[in-house]
Amino acid sequence: MRILWWLQELLVDLLGRSPRTHALLLAPGFERLRWWLGRRRAARTAARAARRVPAYRRFLTEQGAAGAAFDALPETDKGSYITRYPIPERCVGGRLPRRGVVVDESSGSTGTPTSWVRGPVERRASREVLRVGFLRHTTPDRPVFVINAFSLGAWATGMNVTAALTRVSTIKSCGPDRDKIINTMREFGTGYTYVITSYPPFLKGLLADDRLDWAAYDVVCAFGGEGISEGMRDHILRRARKVVGAYGASDLEISIAVETEFTIALRRAIAADPALASALTRQDEYGVLPNIFQFNPYAYLVEENAAGELVVTITRPQNVDPRIRYNIHDRGHVLRMRDVLPVLRRFGLTDVLDERVLDLPLLLQYGRSDSSVDHNGAVVPPDGVRDAVAGDPELVAAVENHRVVSYEDRAGDRRLHLALQLAEGHTLADPAAAGHRLLAAMRRANRDLDHAIRTSSPGTEPTVGVYPFRTGVFAGDGARLKNEYLWILDTAAAEAAGLDEQVVAPRDGNIPTPEVVVQHSGRS
Repeated sequence: MRILWWLQELLVDLLGRSPRTHALLLAPGFERLRWWLGRRRAARTAARAARRVPAYRRFLTEQGAAGAAFDALPETDKGSYITRYPIPERCVGGRLPRRGVVVDESSGSTGTPTSWVRGPVERRASREVLRVGFLRHTTPDRPVFVINAFSLGAWATGMNVTAALTRVSTIKSCGPDRDKIINTMREFGTGYTYVITSYPPFLKGLLADDRLDWAAYDVVCAFGGEGISEGMRDHILRRARKVVGAYGASDLEISIAVETEFTIALRRAIAADPALASALTRQDEYGVLPNIFQFNPYAYLVEENAAGELVVTITRPQNVDPRIRYNIHDRGHVLRMRDVLPVLRRFGLTDVLDERVLDLPLLLQYGRSDSSVDHNGAVVPPDGVRDAVAGDPELVAAVENHRVVSYEDRAGDRRLHLALQLAEGHTLADPAAAGHRLLAAMRRANRDLDHAIRTSSPGTEPTVGVYPFRTGVFAGDGARLKNEYLWILDTAAAEAAGLDEQVVAPRDGNIPTPEVVVQHSGRS
C-alpha cells in the first residue's frame, strides 16, 4: 500500500509541473474520487507529521491526542501552535532545509511580524492554482504581462505572487503605486494582456485614473487579501475585461481556492434572489453575502467546526512546515457540486449552469469569526480600537464603548469607520485630536493597517466618529443585552446611520496635519 501511495504522489507531482498536464488533475467527472483521495491523503499527511515533526508530536501529546485518528485530532491555530513552537521544530525532521526555502512574513493585527517558510513544492502548487484562477482568463494570442500591485517587501502575498508567476509570464512588481503602473503600461504598450494583482480598493482607484486610455488595453484584474462586493466588481469591469479573486491566508497558502466564471455567476444569482440565498447560504445568519470560490479537495481538506469556522488541512506531504486541521478563524462552509446543481436546476438557473467548467466543490466564506474586518488588505479587529482607547487617558475616561463599521459608499468603495460612543455626560476637549491619537495608536500597533492607509486610494482612508451617548450609530444601544462591536452596512444603511462626524486618517502617518478636518452634519 505504501508503494501505491508513493506512486500516486509521484504521478500527481509530475502532472502538476505543466499547465497542460495539470488540467488533467482537475478534469470533470472525478470530484467524488478527488474528495475521497483527499481525505485519505490528509490522514496520511497528519500521521507523517505526528511521526516526523517534533512540534506537532509535542502538541498532540500535550492535548492527549497522540495516536488519535484523523477525525479526533485537535485543531491548531496561530495561538495554540504557531507562536508556541520555534520554526525548526515545526518543520519535517525538526530542521529548516538549508536551501530552496522562501521566507515571507505577516504582521496581522498584533503588530509583531510572523515569518512563514515555504518550500519549492508548495510554491509550485501555489503557482498552479494562480494559473487556474488568473492566467486562464488571458487572451490566447497575446503575451501575459503581470503587474504585481500587492504590497512588496517581505509581505506574504506580494512576495508569493511574484515567486509564483515569474516562470509563466512577464512580471513587474510595482507595489501599490499608480504612477509606476501607468508608466509601465504606457512603456510596454497595448500588445499584452495585463493581469494586475492587488486589493480591490486599489484596483478600483487605479482603473478610475484617466491618465491612461484603458479601452486600448486588455486588462484582467486579480484580487486577494479581502472580498469584493458585486457593485465594486461592476465598477472595475467598466474598464477591465475580467475581475477574479483568490482565497488564502499567510498562515496557510495564498491561493487555496479561486473564483471562477461559475462562482461569480452563482454569487450574483444569490445576491439577486433571497430564496436562493436561503437554500444555499447562511446569509441570514451572518448578515453578509458570502465570497464563493472553488478548490481542489485533493490538495486541501476544508472542514467546518461546531462554531462555523473553516478548518484547513494542506494534504500535500511535501510541505516544509505542515498545517494539520488549522483554524484561521474565518466563518464558512463547503458545498459539494452534487448538492448545488439540483438546487440550481430547481430554480431554473440555466445561465449559471452554463458557466460550470471546473467540477470542484465550493468554499463559501463570510468573513472573520473574531469580528475583524479587512481594510485594503489589513485586518482590523474591534479589539484594536479597544486597546487604543485603553491606552489614552482622556479616551479611556470618556468613552463608553466603540464600534467598527465597514460599509460601501456611493462610489462603490469599501470604507472603514471607527465609532466611539461617549459615556453619558462626558465630552472631549478636542474630538479631532482625540481621533488622530486613536488612529496613530492603532497604526503603531498594527503595521498592516499603517501600510494599508499609506497605500489606500485618496478619499478612502479610515474615519473616526465621536458620538454623544446613544446618538448616531449608537442610537439603538440599550435595546440589546450585549454590545455590538461590528457593523457591516450597505450604502443605504450607512447613510441612514449618519456616519457624520469624521476624522480622516493622515496618509503619511504624521498626526495631526492641517489637511485633516472634522465634518459636522448636525445630525448627532
